[in-house]
Amino acid sequence: LLRDKFREFSRDTGGLGQERVDAANAAAAALIAGGHPERAAVAQWQAGLNEAWAELLELVATRAQELAAAHDLQRFRRDARQVLAQLRAKARQVPEELGRDLRAAEGLERQHRAFEHDVQALSAQVTAVQEAAGRLAAAYAGPRAEELRAQEGAVAAAWAELRGRCQRRRRLLGDSVEQFRFLRAARDLRLWMDGVHLQLQARERPR
Repeated sequence: LLRDKFREFSRDTGGLGQERVDAANAAAAALIAGGHPERAAVAQWQAGLNEAWAELLELVATRAQELAAAHDLQRFRRDARQVLAQLRAKARQVPEELGRDLRAAEGLERQHRAFEHDVQALSAQVTAVQEAAGRLAAAYAGPRAEELRAQEGAVAAAWAELRGRCQRRRRLLGDSVEQFRFLRAARDLRLWMDGVHLQLQARERPR
């Protein structure tokens, strides 16, 4: 809000001020060119006015830069908090269930792939926070730079934890699916062997 208000103030001040300075310079130039007896004093006043106007413009530019820097800092803080909250919420959503049979385990594996796809979409936001932290930290020193590094570090740690949880669950689900597939194949093989055994028992013995 302050930045937007100052933009309007700067635009109005610059437009009106430049018109008045231009008019003063034109009047001074006319007096000097016309050979006015006080033309030396007029030239001195003209130089002073132009110097004061340049200083005022520099103050306006400095204030605009300060407000822009403050806006970037506050936006970073907000974005870092939001991304951190999203990462922690996603980490809490990683379930522990691995399925009680092959069908359930395969279904959970498909769901987890979709979940990891959603998680990967957060990488762009994490990268944006990290890049903003690096850019801002270069412009600040002391406690503020430490605060920026701490916020970036918290986001990086939460991102690493979330990816670690996803990778562990993917591995556990893969192990569970493989185990259930082996058990199904083993049961099928045992049933086939039992069937062959019954066939052998049913055949007539040689006399």
